[in-house]
Amino acid sequence: MASKRAVKISIDRAALQHNFQLVKKFASGSKIMPVIKANAYGHGMLQVADTLQQADGFAVAQLTEAVMLRENGVEKPITVFQGFTDTFELEQLIKYKLRPALTQTWQIDMLESVEKMHSTPIDVWLKINTGMGRLGIQPDEVKKSWLRLQQIAGIEQVGVMMHFANADDPSHLSNTQQIDSFQQLTHNLQAQSSVSNSGAIISQLYLQQDWVRPGIMLYGSSPLINRTAQELGLQAVMSVEAKLIAVNHLSKGQHVGYGDNWTCPENMPVGIVNIGYGDGYPRHAQTGTPVAVNEQITQLIGRVSMDSIAVDLRGIKTRCGDSVELWGKQIPVDDVALSSSTISYELLCNVGRA
Repeated sequence: MASKRAVKISIDRAALQHNFQLVKKFASGSKIMPVIKANAYGHGMLQVADTLQQADGFAVAQLTEAVMLRENGVEKPITVFQGFTDTFELEQLIKYKLRPALTQTWQIDMLESVEKMHSTPIDVWLKINTGMGRLGIQPDEVKKSWLRLQQIAGIEQVGVMMHFANADDPSHLSNTQQIDSFQQLTHNLQAQSSVSNSGAIISQLYLQQDWVRPGIMLYGSSPLINRTAQELGLQAVMSVEAKLIAVNHLSKGQHVGYGDNWTCPENMPVGIVNIGYGDGYPRHAQTGTPVAVNEQITQLIGRVSMDSIAVDLRGIKTRCGDSVELWGKQIPVDDVALSSSTISYELLCNVGRA
């Protein structure tokens, strides 16, 4: 996958398949719907869907993403997390045989009022707010909502789902509270269930479910606090590279970049790389953020510019035109995110949009 600018973005399909196999190992017995929203976290939605043909279905956030998949030949079940906002979107969901997540009772009102439902049945998810506080039917509305959905002739199957707020920290008390709430609310419901995201899959927080929803782990980033992707056996899928376009031999005391933010501690070579925040590289990456120049590990120095960064070339054998890896096989994206006070999700999505 090539960038519109000079930055090179490569996607390792074999690594993606490897990570998918890890999902199967951790979630044995459950069907798998890879989450490929936001252009598959910047990796290319259609490319990822084509690579993961062993998947039982897919999940996206928005209707437009699901329609794109259908129009490009993806026939497997597709869940739409944000459901629909009006009757036009509902009719599109029906037309393309998509599975919306219902998070508001007015969506059930709309399902009851659409006559077309009776001739074209669809499946739906009833998403329950067990503590995330974002999207989901409130606990005191679950039973009534379930009963209403059972009366709609155009609905073939109703599943139940929830989303963890703290799956990245398996020991967090709220995980147990959410599980208890979900089990109590769905105890008497005969329905398929979907609970676990990447963190919950690896930690095996909830085993009795029909579908799991892996996201970030598929792309080789750790979903757990204080556990590296390498420790978890995950492989980097995206590699981001740019070129070294200048080598400046600066004297001790000279400044590098905007704001005189960094000062050379000695006479030294400083490299300029043609990537910046205009390409999705994080502007808030700090001095010390790792980079690999011609397969040799060094660091970012000074502030990130729109189109370039400066790197420390002391002890590095290199010349203009050499490749610089910003993250990928040598530099974990999680390390770059940590140095930038953000998360890998944001970096992957941003560079994939640039």
